[in-house]
Amino acid sequence: MKRIVMVLGVMSVLVAQALSVSNNEKLANFAKINLSEVQTSSDKLDVDQKTGWITMSGNAIVKSGLFELHADKIRIHSESGDAQASGNVTLQQSGFASWSGDYIEVNFKTGAGLATAGEFRCKDFRIRASEVTRTEDGYYDAKHLRITTCTNDVDHWHWCMSGHGRFKDNESAEIWSAVPYLFGVPFAYLPYWYRDLDAGYGLRSVPGYTSRWGGFLLNTYKYNLYSSPYAAGSKLDAETQVDYRTSRGVGVGETFSWDLKERGQGSISAYYAYDQDKPDDLENRNWYSPIHNDRYAFTLKHEADLSPRDQFLLNGTFLSDSEVAREFFTRRSRMDSTPMNFASVEHREHELAAGVTVSGPINEFYSGTQRLPEGWLNVVPLSVWDTGFIYESQTRAGYLQRKYAELDNADWKYHYYPGDWADYDTARVDTGHRLTYPVKFGDVVSWVPRAGYRGTYYSSAAGDVEDLFRQSADFGFELSTRATADIAQGWRHVIEPYVDYSYQPTDYYGDSESLYLFDRRDRLYEWIDQFGRDGFWVPYTWHGVRPGVRNLLQTTDEETNRIRTFLDWDTYVAYQMESGGPIEDHGVRMMGTKVVLSPTRKLDVRGVTEWDNTESQIAYTDIGAFYRMTERFRLGGGYLFRDHSIYDYGVPLVDEWSYADKELLYGGFTHTINTDWEWSLFARQDLRETALDELGGYVQYSLDCLVFQFRVSWWPSYEREDGTERDEDVRVMLLMWLKAESREPKDDWLRW
Repeated sequence: MKRIVMVLGVMSVLVAQALSVSNNEKLANFAKINLSEVQTSSDKLDVDQKTGWITMSGNAIVKSGLFELHADKIRIHSESGDAQASGNVTLQQSGFASWSGDYIEVNFKTGAGLATAGEFRCKDFRIRASEVTRTEDGYYDAKHLRITTCTNDVDHWHWCMSGHGRFKDNESAEIWSAVPYLFGVPFAYLPYWYRDLDAGYGLRSVPGYTSRWGGFLLNTYKYNLYSSPYAAGSKLDAETQVDYRTSRGVGVGETFSWDLKERGQGSISAYYAYDQDKPDDLENRNWYSPIHNDRYAFTLKHEADLSPRDQFLLNGTFLSDSEVAREFFTRRSRMDSTPMNFASVEHREHELAAGVTVSGPINEFYSGTQRLPEGWLNVVPLSVWDTGFIYESQTRAGYLQRKYAELDNADWKYHYYPGDWADYDTARVDTGHRLTYPVKFGDVVSWVPRAGYRGTYYSSAAGDVEDLFRQSADFGFELSTRATADIAQGWRHVIEPYVDYSYQPTDYYGDSESLYLFDRRDRLYEWIDQFGRDGFWVPYTWHGVRPGVRNLLQTTDEETNRIRTFLDWDTYVAYQMESGGPIEDHGVRMMGTKVVLSPTRKLDVRGVTEWDNTESQIAYTDIGAFYRMTERFRLGGGYLFRDHSIYDYGVPLVDEWSYADKELLYGGFTHTINTDWEWSLFARQDLRETALDELGGYVQYSLDCLVFQFRVSWWPSYEREDGTERDEDVRVMLLMWLKAESREPKDDWLRW
């Protein structure tokens, strides 16, 4: 057995050391025990040399290997390793749990044992049982058990699970004939219940109501199918979904998630619902294809590191119709309104990265670009020997197809309708290269000249055009400086003026009107936003300067004694000179400003705005503020506006959430009343539709082990600008989760 060391209180340490000397002297004459393997201490010690039993009384302690035993009285056999303890017994096992009760039997050689009524404490869990048996392979078999995460008195547990069970060290719990209790009232029966003490296995139920669903109960049971017996080994989990919606019917689903360690991680899931009463507006919103009663969703994901430098990625989604995700997986549809389907292999070195991708929509009601396949090679900025030059490049080559869905009732507001030439394909090779030569003049001035070239070849184009070639050059420099001044005690001002000059002509060998559009690399942009730097590798015709200045106002935080940026303000003007490109006008084309204001540790204000001077309108603005008034009261809000015509090509997406042309005003607050209660309200106004978009909030009550949250959201009806109607929707639900997990349930629909 191994030796371990236990740290006791000061007084107990002194007493234990004194008694241990006396005990060990007696044990020294008892040849069958190895003093190097067992540490003991007690107020009184008796040795029966005939039977081999050692009896310790009064503050008895035995430490051996993984175990540490405390009790009023301990009997241990020197040869077999059997031990019996009674009176205020506590058994600590390194890496697992502690057990406390009145009586226990344990073998210090094998680890096997038997305990009467007592309590286990394992991580955040408490387990009480009438009898516990520990096997030699590390399992604990418990009779008439109850398990909980509650910390209050055992007679007042807020929730628990009862039955007969088995525990595996610090890993898992299994219960047969399991009955869950909530506030002492049983509400279900489970023939079998399994939970990984780290992975959040078990049953999760969410009741609620929506106008479109009626009353509902969403049930998810997560469990483990396979766990490798080896440390940090492979694992296969499963989730079974059984949902009931009074207005829509039953939905069932199954998800398998795997972690194969070096062979990768992934999941496969399927969900089916027989939609017995579809809302009338679904047919109006589904321009692409009819919607049937059979609604389903199928997804497959996997990623694996083939080597330290090679990675494989796979993502696929197949849906029954364009509205099923919006109807049954709202959060998922907002995050990915047009599901991406792709398979790729990537290889990365210190200086370059390369890969091959096959991608595109597999659902006939979605538009998109298919890459069948497309390879790419990127060279990261690297030094060219000892010349001082920095080189970087991007190259892509592949066969591309643009596929559009059939639009029976196309509406320009929600769909980009390209015309009769909607479906097209070509082989495309696109390559871009850039050289820079950074120069420093002391620590004050930085000058970075650059030269770049991009060429794109298309095997075919609209109007039966073949072998279309486009090329673009980029010549320019960026000049910047930095100055710092102390303006008051504890305050300094940092100013960073800069100017960017660029001459970037773009020419076509062929008819530019015939150019096929697959992604951002194909469009002839007039301007790309300065702050986003989105146009770094995008061809557009431009000849002009972009002067700007960044101001930093900094001080020393009195609480942390660190530099805190009070104000970070960056502003620029883009001035176009006369050029021979498609834009003949000269003058100010774009102006922008970006501000981050933190006047106190409690307040943050962030905003970015860009003004299109040619169109005399805001191109993009996003302003938000967060204020923690007190430790218990927090509020925030913001304004978002975006004109898609300046930034995006087409809008092949369906719902208002993915539509790029937005103008929203939003705000909300959260108030923590005390350690038990919290409430919150939020609202969002659609300024383009001049209508309230969503109003909602929640009330939350926390116990020592449970959190209850009651949520309400109202989506009022209104008539859109295009004449269509948005129906009213009311959503009500009750959430409950274990406080020990420190997270809310992750159901798609629940995350608004």
